[in-house]
Amino acid sequence: MKVLLKKKVDGVVRTCGRCYDEVKEVFPPNCNEKPEALKSQPIGQYHCPDCGAMVIGGVPHPPLCKRCLDRKHPGLDDMKGKDEEEKT
Repeated sequence: MKVLLKKKVDGVVRTCGRCYDEVKEVFPPNCNEKPEALKSQPIGQYHCPDCGAMVIGGVPHPPLCKRCLDRKHPGLDDMKGKDEEEKT
């Protein structure tokens, strides 16, 4: 049986908190939403209204990859293009 190994960069695998891709570098989110401020609220997991990442009330927003930070991730941010393609 063939086993697939994760490629590590500098010995560390980093995962984007929005698309879950394994990337070389992640960045602090540029969202206005601050789920850590909801620590005492009875809210669990929900979508960040700014980027759509799954966040948990009371826990800091997860870091994002460069494509998600710029809202240019294929498959997540190109919905307008897909709608136009379907019409043709």
